[in-house]
Amino acid sequence: MRHFTCLDPVRVPLMSRKLLIPVVCGFGSICAFGQQAEANKDRAPLYDITVISRTTKAINYGHNSLPTKIDFAGTPLLPFAKGDATVQNKRGTTTIEAHFSGLESPQRFGPEFLTYVLWAISPDGRSQNLGELFLGTREKGKMTASSNLQAFALIVTAEPHFSVSQPSDAVVAENVVRPDTIGKVEEVNATYELLPRKSFVHDKDAAKAPNGAMVSREEYDTLSAIYQAQNAVQIAESQGAREHANDRLTRAQDLLREAQRMSKSQRKQAIATAREAAQVAEDARRIAEKRAGKEIHPQISSN
Repeated sequence: MRHFTCLDPVRVPLMSRKLLIPVVCGFGSICAFGQQAEANKDRAPLYDITVISRTTKAINYGHNSLPTKIDFAGTPLLPFAKGDATVQNKRGTTTIEAHFSGLESPQRFGPEFLTYVLWAISPDGRSQNLGELFLGTREKGKMTASSNLQAFALIVTAEPHFSVSQPSDAVVAENVVRPDTIGKVEEVNATYELLPRKSFVHDKDAAKAPNGAMVSREEYDTLSAIYQAQNAVQIAESQGAREHANDRLTRAQDLLREAQRMSKSQRKQAIATAREAAQVAEDARRIAEKRAGKEIHPQISSN
């Protein structure tokens, strides 16, 4: 068993055969809260989907418009977060080049949150995952993304894994119009549904370990990818994927185990495999959600 040092004095085991909800404490160090997969069945579900709505501004970027600058402002959850983006629509595809600063570790919102995701929200509330926002040094991050939408709002949320299909309510930044924004700007309210924060069940008491060690950036990235995949698998299981999408769930679990078995020389492959596991697990969750809904609300056929 290897152990790694948190930024606080508590040291906890890193890896276990049991499911984990990790706490990534910052670049170079990582710690984890352990959780048994079958422990305490009387607890609430790992991912309790309660719909919450939020309203922000969507901007119409037009068609074949010139590049347009927008800003990002932090929400009350992360008031010092800020950023900017260059947005341009060309031939029906809108590109976004965004830069952010003041983004603290997503784990400040709970141990289940491992990453940030940039979203495009259409005026009718449809959300589109534009990709994971990777943080560099000094709480900064940047990304390039594209969307087939023309009018949308941009938000950043903290998430349990990069492949989520609906934003959590941990919204840390939203787009705002700059004084020098050019092109056709049409502001409309975009109300969207959110998944609530703090909906995972996890053990608050961390087991103490006698020793710890710092991790390299490469190992940090690998562990983060594996933990995100673990979160995705747990979410899928809690949403009935074992019953309604067992083949996809099994595939996700196989990929996760494969990533966990890879050696240090295979870290890039391990990251890619873990990310695939997260995507497959999210597919399983969505399939299970649809199939379970059909069983609860079966269609009445007319003769």
